[in-house]
Amino acid sequence: MATGKRLYYVLTQNLLISYRLHNPDPQPFALICDRRNEITEEFDDVVIMDSPSFSFNDKLRLADLTPYDETIFIDADCLVVRNLSGLWDIVKDSPDFGIYGAVYDPESKMGKVELERSGRLRDRMHAPCSCQGGMRFVRKSPKLEGFTELCLSILDNYSEFQMPGHPKPSDDMIFPLACSIYDFPPSEDWWKIFCWYPESRISEFDVVKGVLRYRWTVMDIELGPECYFIHFGTLSTKEWLYNREAYRLLCHVKGKSPSRLWLGMKWIQCFFVKMKRILVYKAKVFVYRSIRFFRV
Repeated sequence: MATGKRLYYVLTQNLLISYRLHNPDPQPFALICDRRNEITEEFDDVVIMDSPSFSFNDKLRLADLTPYDETIFIDADCLVVRNLSGLWDIVKDSPDFGIYGAVYDPESKMGKVELERSGRLRDRMHAPCSCQGGMRFVRKSPKLEGFTELCLSILDNYSEFQMPGHPKPSDDMIFPLACSIYDFPPSEDWWKIFCWYPESRISEFDVVKGVLRYRWTVMDIELGPECYFIHFGTLSTKEWLYNREAYRLLCHVKGKSPSRLWLGMKWIQCFFVKMKRILVYKAKVFVYRSIRFFRV
């Protein structure tokens, strides 16, 4: 899915190239977007979205917009590192809208939404669950009737649900609540499927060769060879690792050797972008702590 800035179209192009590189018999790949351009022509199917919001809100309409009877949706900010055909074995027992994460005890405080904080939907919820973005599954069926409308309703009334630690809405918060209401529990742990870059320490990554090894910092375990793709997150696509591998990927497809000059200039650019982010973050923390100090 890509709407708005050209950056998102470039990300989908990189995703598509990495998919076709590692999948010798690729299946149809669709792009849901707000306009046609030279990048959209590379996709097998293109769905032009009516009235896009140019934000994560557009993902909430995935179940209605996908052109296929069964769809594996992958975020644009991902790069594929191996053949994805094995994903169909993972999703075959999935609910008609599949998210990937964990299911918690009904009284647990671990879910994205605790039952006692679920507002007017309290009596409709099953066990709380959580998910990680990067991949969704959709199987068109009568069971999905009203699912999109429910997601959009949760978005409009997000403050009612008191998501712990997540005051701003996102699809990672809304989908688990909607799936809990529809009794669509996650069918697999996300970390068994893909790498979430912001929580990882990468030790080896070569998108062309399909090599990925990393340590997942949350559980402090080594992972990599079993992962199908790496999910960077939009902010992380501005970092050196993503830009280096995306460039090497394009060079490989075009049969060209990577330019050391280009790589050096891009490294410098990414370095200053990262420093800017760090300084802005530290400035915000300083202002926040100063306000708290003066209030006390």
